[in-house]
Amino acid sequence: MFLEDGSYPCIEPGDDFLECAEIIAAEREEEFAFFPYIDADAVEAAALARFMPMGLTLEVGGGSRDLFLPKLHMERCLLDPRGVRVTRTARRESKAYSISFNRAFHRVLASCASAHGTEWLVPDLVGAFATLHEQRAIRRVAFVSTELWRVDESREDLVAGEIGYLIGSSYASLTGYTTVSGAGTVQLAALGCMLAACGIRVWDLGMDMEYKRRLGGRALRRGRFMPILARAYADTSASAGLHFLSESLLIPARESIDAPRS
Repeated sequence: MFLEDGSYPCIEPGDDFLECAEIIAAEREEEFAFFPYIDADAVEAAALARFMPMGLTLEVGGGSRDLFLPKLHMERCLLDPRGVRVTRTARRESKAYSISFNRAFHRVLASCASAHGTEWLVPDLVGAFATLHEQRAIRRVAFVSTELWRVDESREDLVAGEIGYLIGSSYASLTGYTTVSGAGTVQLAALGCMLAACGIRVWDLGMDMEYKRRLGGRALRRGRFMPILARAYADTSASAGLHFLSESLLIPARESIDAPRS
């Protein structure tokens, strides 16, 4: 890894992402590092090192090039899904929706890119996420989608969703979108309760934001969140994420919210 004052650390091919994360956490104040390309292996290695995967498109010589920009937050918002807070409004409105997993991964990913632009969700990163999703049964980092549907007798409308990944007994939310007011809150509440029911013990919500705190999340500095994630990543004793690896049927969101939290 190349380090220079005043610039982001540069991780080089052949470097160990885990060692780089430890050096950055101990010695640096930056949240981002550069890596020269994006592929599924690099994204998986960075995620296992507790970076969150992000990208950057540079204009070079009349063309463009996507670079990997793994992020090691100064603060990360974490939540034990067993403690997720479900508002009365979310519980009431959940009756109108159903939730599923991996039923529309590519639609959700495309909708996230459309909703948020390509400031960080650059084309090569989208491709790497898709590869890791397709290979989720054999990868240590399993990329999955959550979908929220409004269902009536004649149609199913996809109204909210998110992309995230499973490692050990942890789940990380990466990006999401919604097309109906309030649907995103229902999706998060139902997802959190399902994570708890399936044995996930750490929900990594990324950057600290007010709505994540209302959900029950806590902002933790690097020195606190990194050991918590390391322990969760190493915990492969439970069948924690198995429910989320295969394509699921539609599950009533209210039923998910009211499921026992193990």
